[in-house]
Parts: sequence; C-alpha cells; structure tokens
Amino acid sequence: MKYYHLVRRGESKTDFYFYLKDGKLHIFGSPAKGTLDPVVQQRIEEICHAIGCTYEVIDTGDFMNQIILTRMPNVNVEQVVGDDLGNSPLEDAEYLFLQQANEVADYDIYWDMDEENRFDEMELYVSRDGTIKTSSDYDDLYDAPVVIDRPNTPTLTVTNNSSYSMRRRKLTTEDGMLLGPVFDEADTHRTDDFFVRTGEQVVISGHFHSLDIREIRPKEDSKAVQKAREKGEEPKKRYIITGHLVDEHNSLAIKRFTSPSEDGPKLLKILKSVGKVQIKGEVIYDEQFVRDYVFNMDSVRPVEDTDNAKRTDTHEEARVELHLHTKMSEKNALVAVKDIVNRVKDWGHPAVAITDHGVVQAFPEAQAYSLEKGVKILYGVEAYLIEKEDQSTPHHIIMFAKNMVGLRNLYKMISISHLNYFDEYPRLPRAVIEDHREGILIGTACKSGELIQAMVHGATDEELQEIATFYDYLEIQPHDNYKSFIKEGLLKNEEDLKEINCRIVGLGDTLQMPVVATGNVHYMDPKDKMYREIMLTASGVKDAKDKADQHMRTTDEMLEEFAYLGEDNAYKVVVTNTRAIEQSIDYIVPIPNGTYSPKIEGADKALEDMCYAKAKSIYGDPLPKTVQDRLDYELKSIIGNGFGVLYYIAHKLVKKSLDDGYLVGSRGSVGSSFVATMADITEVNPLEPHYVCPQCKWSEFYLKGEYAGGFDLPRRNCPECGTPLIANGHDIPFAIFMGFHGDKVPDIDLNFSGDYQGRAHKYTEELFGRDNVFRAGTIGTIADKTAIGYAYKYADVNDLQKRRGFIEKLSTGFTKVKNTTGQHPGGIMVCPRDMDVHHFTPVQYPANKKESGIITTHFDYHSIEGRMTKLDILGHDDPTIIRMLEDMTGIPSTSIPFDDPATLSLFSSTKALGLTPAQLQGDKVATLAVPESGTGFVRAMLEDSKPQTFSDLVRISGFSHGTNVWVDNAQTLIKTGTCKLNEAISTRDDIMNFLRNHGVADNVAFSVMENVRKGKGIEKRNKEGIAQTDYEDQMRAAQVPEWFIGSCKKISYLFPRAHAVAYVMMAFRIAWYKINYPLAFYASYFSIRAKAFDLKIMMGSLEEQQQEFKRLKALAAKYEASPKEKDLMSALEVSLEMKQRGYSFANVELYKSQARRFMIKDETSLLPPFVAVTSLGEKVADAIVEEREQAEFLSIKDLRRRTKMSQTIANRMVELGCLGDLPEDEQMSLFG
Repeated sequence: MKYYHLVRRGESKTDFYFYLKDGKLHIFGSPAKGTLDPVVQQRIEEICHAIGCTYEVIDTGDFMNQIILTRMPNVNVEQVVGDDLGNSPLEDAEYLFLQQANEVADYDIYWDMDEENRFDEMELYVSRDGTIKTSSDYDDLYDAPVVIDRPNTPTLTVTNNSSYSMRRRKLTTEDGMLLGPVFDEADTHRTDDFFVRTGEQVVISGHFHSLDIREIRPKEDSKAVQKAREKGEEPKKRYIITGHLVDEHNSLAIKRFTSPSEDGPKLLKILKSVGKVQIKGEVIYDEQFVRDYVFNMDSVRPVEDTDNAKRTDTHEEARVELHLHTKMSEKNALVAVKDIVNRVKDWGHPAVAITDHGVVQAFPEAQAYSLEKGVKILYGVEAYLIEKEDQSTPHHIIMFAKNMVGLRNLYKMISISHLNYFDEYPRLPRAVIEDHREGILIGTACKSGELIQAMVHGATDEELQEIATFYDYLEIQPHDNYKSFIKEGLLKNEEDLKEINCRIVGLGDTLQMPVVATGNVHYMDPKDKMYREIMLTASGVKDAKDKADQHMRTTDEMLEEFAYLGEDNAYKVVVTNTRAIEQSIDYIVPIPNGTYSPKIEGADKALEDMCYAKAKSIYGDPLPKTVQDRLDYELKSIIGNGFGVLYYIAHKLVKKSLDDGYLVGSRGSVGSSFVATMADITEVNPLEPHYVCPQCKWSEFYLKGEYAGGFDLPRRNCPECGTPLIANGHDIPFAIFMGFHGDKVPDIDLNFSGDYQGRAHKYTEELFGRDNVFRAGTIGTIADKTAIGYAYKYADVNDLQKRRGFIEKLSTGFTKVKNTTGQHPGGIMVCPRDMDVHHFTPVQYPANKKESGIITTHFDYHSIEGRMTKLDILGHDDPTIIRMLEDMTGIPSTSIPFDDPATLSLFSSTKALGLTPAQLQGDKVATLAVPESGTGFVRAMLEDSKPQTFSDLVRISGFSHGTNVWVDNAQTLIKTGTCKLNEAISTRDDIMNFLRNHGVADNVAFSVMENVRKGKGIEKRNKEGIAQTDYEDQMRAAQVPEWFIGSCKKISYLFPRAHAVAYVMMAFRIAWYKINYPLAFYASYFSIRAKAFDLKIMMGSLEEQQQEFKRLKALAAKYEASPKEKDLMSALEVSLEMKQRGYSFANVELYKSQARRFMIKDETSLLPPFVAVTSLGEKVADAIVEEREQAEFLSIKDLRRRTKMSQTIANRMVELGCLGDLPEDEQMSLFG
C-alpha cells in the first residue's frame, strides 16, 4: 500500500495521509476519534475545490476518522506517489496538495494556513533527479519557474513515475462578466437545492447580501513575504470575500478566495453595486465553521432583475395619495420618507400626504427631502377620535394642516393627546378638535373611521349624513381594505365590500362633499407586504397574513380598483378630488428656519467684559498680542453671529455648579474656544503652549510647534521676578469648534457630576421658566439585531426552515421603523420666552410614561437642534469621583500639577505603586481604575507607546476614541519607526496643525481635517466618488510626508483634541490620588465606577481572589462569561491590585456602613456599603441608614420589618457576618 504524507510544521504539528483504495482517495487525518482538526478540514475543503471532488467523514471506530474524497468522473487517479507511511518525499512541503503540469516547472500553488488561520504561500517543484522539493532548494531547479494561481476544477493524473498533468481554467474576468470567465447557459438552481449536488459545477441566481471582505495575511517569516521583501516589494494581497446569495426561497453562503492579480476591495465594491446575478461554482458542505452548504464562487454575471422591476405611473394627470404611513407609525408601516418623496417625484404626482398613526414625527425629514426634491408634502395625522374619556375604542380620523395656523393647532392637539389623553393610543376628544379646528382639514379615514363603522353596523342614511357633516371630505379605499368585515360577520361577500364605497360616493353627492380614493399606504411595493407581515407577527398580531394589500398604487392601478363606480366617478374620486384637496392646502414649513435662542438682556456685554477681565487677571494689561488677537477674533465671531447668549448660559450653569462645590468637565470641542476658557466654561486653554507669571504677568509663547502642549514645558522661574511660572496652552484652533469662518452654531457639551445633574436641570428652569424648558426627545427604532429576532420568530410561527442569510435579508425590510420614544441623557431644549414651543414641535412624555414627570420634544432633538437652543447638561462619573476624593482627603483637585513625575510614571510603569508587573497580572503600566486609561485596550496601547508627557497622554486618548486611528495605522507607524508618538495623527486638530506648520494654506488644512475626521479621505468628492479638489497634490507640494498622507486615508473618525485634553486632565488628577491617597482612590472607584462587587470573594485572601479572577478570565476567553461576570472580573482586578498594595476590605457593619458608598475604616481597609451585599438594593440600603438613625434594631425580624428587607437578603447578611450578634427575633433577645 502506498501512502502520501502531508505535514504541517511549526509549534502545532498536524499530519494526514492519503491512500488509494477501490478507486477512491482516502485520507486519515484527526488525532481523536469523532473529531476533525479544523485546519485539516480547511485544507481538505481547499483540495476538494481544486480537484473537483467531494468528501465524506467516516468514524472508523478505533483509529482515526476516515475522510473519503470521491473523485469526479473526469479525473483519473491511478496511484498515489510516495514511500511507505511516514517517509514521503513531501515531508518538507508543510501542508500541500501537489499539482504539476506535463513539463517540469516550479508552481505557486496552495496557500498554507498557519495557527492564526492566516494563509501563506508554498512553492513546489520537481528537481533534475525527479524528487519533489520545496522552494528552499532552488539550485536544483530544472526549468524556469512558471507561477500558476490557484486553479479551479483541474484534471489530475497521478502515476508511479511522478508525471502529472493538469488542465488549468482561466481565472481572468472576461467581457460581460463581473468576475471570472464566461460560462455556458445552464439550468439555474434555487438556493435550497444543493444538498444532493455538492461537488458539482452549478449555476444559481439571486441577490448578494451581507458581502464582506477579509485580508488573508501571510506570516512575516513566510517564504512569500521574505521573497517580496528581498525584491523591495510588498507581498501581494489576497482576500476572502464572504456573504450570502438570496433568492425568494432561501439563501446560500458564498465565498471567493481572490488571486494575487485581483483587487479584492474593488471586486467587493463591484459585487455590492449589482442587482440580480447568476453565479457559477461549486457547493460544498462546511461542517466545521458554517455547518451548512457553502458556494465557492468562480464566475459572476449580472442578469435582468425582474423581481425588482421599476414601477412607473404613466397617466397623463396623476393622482395624489392622501393617506400614507411612514416608518414613524409605530411598528406598523415601512415607508421611508426619502423613498416616497423620490417615488412621487419619479411618478409625476403633484404632492403626497403623510398621515402617521397619532404622531407627526416624520415631518422634519419630510421637510428636508421636500425641499431637496421639490415635492409638496401635505402634513397630516391619522388621529384617534373619542367622544368621552372612557370610550374604549377610538375611531380613526385624518387631519391636515391647511396653513401655518392649522399647523400650530395640529401640534397643540398632538401634545394634548399625548399628555392628557394617552391610553394605549394618543386619543383626542371631539371637543378638543373643535376648539382647535381653525386651519385644519378633516377626513373620515379608513374602515376604523366612525362613518364606515356606523355603516357596517346598520346606521341609516340620515344617521350617516349627520356623522358626515363633521368632516370636510369623505374617504374611500380599495375594497380589499375592508375584507376583515367578512371575517367578523358584519358583511357577507366582496360585493358588500364594494357597496361601502358606492354608498359613500352617493353620500358625498347628497351632501355636495368631495369623496377621495386613498390607498391607506403602509409600504411601497407589493413585494414589501411580507416584511410588514413579519413585523406584525412579531408584535403579536394574529391575522398578519390576512392583511390587505396596502402598497403605493399608480393612478391607473387606482382607477382599475374603482372601475365598478363607473369611469367618470372613478376618475373623480381618484384624480380630480385628490388634486382639489391638494390645491386647498398651502405649502407649509413644519419647522421654522433660523436659530431661535433664548434672550438674556445684556448677555453679550457681560460675556465680553468677563472674558477681558479674566484674561487681564492672568496675562496682564495690556494683553499679549497673541491673547488679544485670539480673544478679539473669537468674540467678534461669537457675538456677531448671535451666539453670545449661548456662552453666557453655559457660564451661568458652570458657575452655579462650581459655587456648589462640583467641578464641571467639558466635552466635545468647546475647549477649542479661548472665550469659553475665559468665561470659566472649560478648563482647557486652547492657546499655543506658553509660560505666564502669576505675579508680574510676564509671558512667553511658543508659536512654531516647539511643544505639543503647555503642560510639557519644563519647570521654570520667572526671569523678571523669580516666581515659579505657570505653563499652559494646548494649541487648539478655534475653527475646530465653530468652523473656518466662525459661524457654526456652537455645541457646548458639559459633564456635570451625576450627583449634581438634576440640580443643574432645575437651574435651567429658574433661568428660562419651567414652561420654556423641555428634555430633548429621541425616537427609538427597530435595530438590526431586533429585526433579525423578528424574522426568526416569523419563521418559527410559520414552521419555516431558512438559512441565516435569508433571515437577515428579510430583517432588512423593517429596520429603522419606530418602536418607542425616549430622551437624551442630558439634553435640554430651550424655547424663547416670547415664543410657544409649538412653533417648533409638539411635546409628550418619554415612551408615553406620564409617571416619569418629564416632558420631551415630540420630534427627535436632532431635527430641531440649531433652531431651538440645546443645552447638553450631562451626568458623568469623573466630577463625582473628584468631589468624593476632595471630601475624603481635603486636597483640592485644582492644586494638582499636570507635570507630576510620579503620576506620569503610572502610564508607563508600575514602579510608583511599588509593585512589579507579575503582581499586576502581567500589566506593565499602573493605570487600572484610572478613567480613560484603565481598560485592557488602552493599557496595551500605553505599553506600546510608553508616554512620557501630558501631551502623549492626550494623543493616546485620541487614539483610543478614534476609529481606524491606532490599529494598522499609528501603532504600526510608531512600531516601525516611521514616525514618533508625538507626530502620529491622534486627533482632528493634529491634521490642521501639522499641515499649517508645513505651509499648507489654512483653508486647505481645515478642509482636509474635516474630510478625514469624517472618514471621507483627503479630497472632497461628488456623489460618483470623483475628487473635486487637489488637496493631496498640495500636501505633497508642501513636502508633507507620505506616511502622513497614507494615515489620513485610513482614518474613519477622529476625536477632538479639546475633548481629549479635558478627559486627560480629569484622569490625571484622579491618578494623582491613586499614588498619594490610595484608600480614598479605591473607595471612590468602588463607590462610583465599579459595576459589580462580591463581598465574600473580595474579603478573601489574595490567593482566593486570584483563583476566582483566573476562573472568570477563562470564561471570558471562551466568550462564556455573562455581563455580570465580566463586570465582576473588572472589579476583582482592581481588588487584587489593592490587596497587593497592602489594603483590604472589612466586612459590612450594621451601624457604620453607608448605604451606597465605600468609606475608609482605618489605615489599611475600606468599609463596604450595604449595597455591596449581593442583591441588596439602594432602596433597602437607604432604609437601613434611615431606620438606624431612629432607633437600634432589636432583632433580624425587626430589621426586616422596618426596612422591607427580604428573608433571602437577611440570610445572606447573616452568612457573611454583617449582622454580628443581632438575634433572630425579640423573644430570643429577652430570654436568650
């Protein structure tokens, strides 16, 4: 018996063997019964794809798994080459399946997969003596090398004398193809038709979905890489493209390994841009990874997409749709505003209505697209009409705003319905509508309207006439919309349904009232009906399958629907009357253009005066030119554009917090404004790095980039008076905050202490009046993961066996549909005192929960931000921690120097803690529990970059908050010595400053920065992606290095430097306490930041804590740790550090512990709060503290009764020893 031996070398050696038997190629290849090495399996799949065969795994019982490769008919396997088992001449070939042509040559064949599932290249050739060798023996080459890319479906003949033949298929993409060679017309199969066709070359058609790409990187020590490096070249890139092909039946996973000659990213872009395709390739079953059938894709061509053929409206005079629901109709409709505006524009309709269920939240988006496309929007709502508050089932009613007066009334009614009458729906009493009827046009709505409901329940003509007189027009819909009446037993057949519309038309004639035909549109096209069915099914609607067709119909389709009315009547209700209604409604602007800031008398003058006064108190009078010029320029922009009041408001809010003893941190780019610094809005000083003397006001500025930040300046005494100088300035351009021309609306975000946030919100009410302050509303929509869950639920309900790709495709049909409302965590919208909020938006409770006591804007705050003033009064942990540390130590945080060497050392070593990396689970830095620097990701970044200055820390903050800024970008540039840490791009400001220092024009530097920070590359591009600027050429002309240009192109998002500086200032102060006041530091961390705590474990010994930490870490490594376990692991890591430093946790004490915060017990231990006991909540913890102040607890029973503590919690406290000798009950106390 001849065997063929394949060996994978390296740390993990894997062998498998071929042999020939019964005309089949057999492979033994797994070290354990019933398992298959994943790497071996991957290699077998590659072999199968290359030689055109299938494989089957057979458990042989007592040796290894047997894998049978069944060859295709066009392949002749005569004998396998090699010596007896274990002595193959291919022992050095690592992992290969041999392919060789008739003439002796060198071949670039399969990729070798390493331990990290990356691929490497392997070259084999036949030497003069006929033996097979690797590329390391090039001296024995018989002929010039001929590189053959990975072939598809070769014919292979194996003989005794090492003679092989192979037919290679062409891989080049031919004319008319998106990928690969042209293939013959063949039967096209369905995506669910392959379980009997594995191994065959077949053709399937469908649409690509979820295409993705991953680069296959060879190891640096691989021969391919070394060979490329020797030539001074970069190794050729190879990629794997994965995704799904979806048709109407199911889906099939697809993949494609690109050849070195193919541009993987470009190919992905092409494949993503096409509609329906035919693809040819081979189906295999992937048992290890996908656990399903996978299509190895060889060729792709576009085909006509009849499934998504464009619908058109060709009628000479088009209708107007007066009843349409967008995605803002909560979990009920699928129409995207952008899509309907584009459709109406394409179809030539003069206008379209938006009438969502009970809300008007689509108005802002409709306004934007209406303006862009020139399409008139009729702004309305399908409201819920009631006669009395206790009416159980409301009737539907359509209301349009005819003019701006009507719009205000509409907004007021939306507010009233949500604030005063919400009960499952935002209901409206008829009396409220009558009080706000001016400027409102009212229609009878759908089958749930009172007119049709009265009709099907037997109302007389006189009664119907009386009902109709309340309305301005009557509405009819395709009779299929009424079919539920048959199911309910109210009507008998289709003719009865049509009779509804006939009677309404007759009623309109009698009352001389217009009758309009509407579609009650809930989705765009007939094919979208299934998506709504899925969404409704997931929402618990039982008859979702039976819903009527409610797509957007063309004029001809609607005329056909109502043909039974007669040609004239059909045209009248479909076209004439709908256009007449449209004409009766004005062009309306739902949200006023312009900025409407609250007015504070004298705000501009007060701002200007305080800024100059503060500046002169620091820099002297007269001010240095740099300071004077910056202050003059900023104040001119701020006050000249009407933004002075925003700064003044922010100043008042921060001053109030500081006066109350709470530091405030700034967010975003507000620290880019020197006016904000002088107005005490932010601590960040954006001027160039400088010295200033606090005594005589001597100053010196570094204007040429000599230092990255003022905190990096060496300590110096004043040359004039000898006083120690203050160093400051972070070199941040004002343009970062308010644009190149200083006219961008400033977004002032402030981080207040979480403990103080509520008081800050109340203070805004004092400043502007309670009726003028509202929380910023948000709209929650169905997220991708939720949508996938809906699709799976639908599949379960309907007993469908569908693959994930098909499910994901289904889920895309109803993402971004509204499912709730909420509030911004700290956003406050301020309405000017002389205006009503309904000039901008209706209002409501978040998630319609009246008990919250909070009123939010009805519109998502993004849509009205810039019109109304938005204040970001956010809650943050850092100011709370700072306040706690100051209270515990008596050391004001503002006295901490930002160049303290010991504190700086924490970010590059562990020496300041007196610990070794071995004592800190291998960490080489000591920033655990320090904000912005304590995560594993940032600690690894610190180890790589070894920061030495404050500005280095700012850069690292930028790296960690950016996207595609560090990994495969700055990290690589620094490691390879291409640039230094202080040169790499970390924040958006770095780009502008770097380019300006190289002589690039300011406006170009600003534009490049703006493009790069948004992930748009260097150039401004049009919709087709064509560059409209030559910024890159200008950068090269200014000798900007290539590494900098390349780095810009990789970035997707950049953090503002001002934000990074503010964060690092807070973090540095907290880190200072970690060295100098460790117990206070740990008490603040566990009180405020730690999300989990296990009292029993953390009171344990160092060894017990280490053992538990290792257990949790092992779970996390296997992705098996719960969120709670992950939180506990993070807290336990800090507890271990604390233990190594000689500190520990005492036990909870009934009469000493606080409710929620850790306190210092003695010189070496912390006293945990009551909430440290597992499952003991804040309410019970507060009750314990309150009750013990009133009287001592007589017993555990007394404790439970007075604090509402559960028996389980009481038992846990007893087990932990928290209750000392407190008896079980009073009798035991008396007689024990």
